[in-house]
Amino acid sequence: MQTSTRIIHEGEDRERYYGAVNPPVVNASLFTFPTMQAFLDRHTPASDRYTYTRDGNPTIRVLEDKIARLEQADGCIATASGMGAITAAIMTVLNAGDHALVVDSCYGPTRRFMDTLMARWGVSTTYYPPDADDLSPWLRLNTRLVYMESPGSHSFHLQDLAALATQARAQGAITIADNSWATPLYQQPHRLGVDIVVHSGTKYIAGHSDLVLGLITAGERLLSRIRPVAITLGATLGPNEAYLALRGLRTLPVRLAQHQANALRVAQWLEQHPKVRRVLYPGLPSFPRYELGRRQMSGYSSLFSIELLPPLTPKQRHRFVDSLRLFSIGVSWGGYESLIIPLLAQDDQTAALHRRLGLNDDCYRLSIGLEDPDDLIADLEQALGAYQPRPI
Repeated sequence: MQTSTRIIHEGEDRERYYGAVNPPVVNASLFTFPTMQAFLDRHTPASDRYTYTRDGNPTIRVLEDKIARLEQADGCIATASGMGAITAAIMTVLNAGDHALVVDSCYGPTRRFMDTLMARWGVSTTYYPPDADDLSPWLRLNTRLVYMESPGSHSFHLQDLAALATQARAQGAITIADNSWATPLYQQPHRLGVDIVVHSGTKYIAGHSDLVLGLITAGERLLSRIRPVAITLGATLGPNEAYLALRGLRTLPVRLAQHQANALRVAQWLEQHPKVRRVLYPGLPSFPRYELGRRQMSGYSSLFSIELLPPLTPKQRHRFVDSLRLFSIGVSWGGYESLIIPLLAQDDQTAALHRRLGLNDDCYRLSIGLEDPDDLIADLEQALGAYQPRPI
C-alpha cells in the first residue's frame, strides 16, 4: 500500500471501537481490572490491559502504532514534547563518564541539555562539524552516542546518515537522529542504519499549531530501555493530544506535498532576488550536498533560511521583518501558517556557532505555510523593497 493509504488504515481496529472512524479519546487516568489474576498479570506479554495513562493509553497506542510503521521501526513512544523525546532517548543510552558526539547544527535546546544537565551528570560532549563524513577525529574509546540531525537547524546542513551510523556502530556507539524536518514521509533514518529516531511531532505531523508532541522510534531492545525512562520522567503524552496528532497525521501527505511545492516556489524566487545573498534550502540544486539529500530523502519540507545582502543596520533588519503582512514572527514551524524569525547572534557563544555554520546576522529563517505562494512572494517583495542595502 502507498503511504497515504497506510496512514489512514494501519494501526487501527475499528471493530474494537464499534465501527467508529476515529478511535475514541480515552480520557481516563486509571484503568481497573475484573479479577485479581488480571491485575497480577497486567505486565505480562499476554495481557492487553492498561493500568495508568502515564504507562499507556488506547488512544496514544494507535498514534504510536502508526508512527512506528511509517518509520519502519519495531515500536514508538509518544511523549509530551519533542524535548521529552530527545531527553528520554539520550538519558537512556548515556551514563556518567560517557562521551557523546553531537552534530554542531543541532536543535538549540538539545545543545542546552547536553551542556547543562548531562554535563552536570558527568557526560562529556563534543560537537562535530555538520558536513563531516569521517568521525574518527572526534571518536573516543568512551563514545557511547552519536547524535545526528539532518537537515540541521538554521543552516540545514545535510549529514550522510548511513555513513555516520556505520562508523558509530563500529565504535559500539548508539545513534540518534532528529527527523523532525523531513518527517517519516520523506526520510526513514532506520532504513539507513540509525538506532533511534526522534521527532518534534508538534511541527508537520500535528500541523495545526495547537499541540505539543514528541515521538521516539527504535527497535524493541532499545524501546524496552527507553520506555521506563520516559515514564519515570513523566514525559507521557495525553490522550487528547494523541487524538489531535492522529487528525494531523491523516492529512500529512497532502499538507506536506503542498508545503514542499510552496517552499520550492518561494525559495526559487528568493534565489533570484537581487537583495538576497543566498537561500539555504535543501530542495534547491544550488544547496551544498544536494545530491546527498536526493539519495536519502524522497522530498523536502518548507523550513529554510535566507541571507540578505549585508550589511544591514538594525533599523533595516527591523523594517524588513515588521513590513511583512503574511509572515508572523514565531519560533515554531510546520503549521499551516507562514512564519519568520531573525537569526541574530545575541551572545558570543551563538556568534561563534553561527561563524562555524557559515551564518551571519542578516540571516532569517522562514517557515512557508499553506497560503498561496504568489501571495507570499508579493509579501516578501514589498518587505524587501522597504530597505536599501548599504554599499560594502
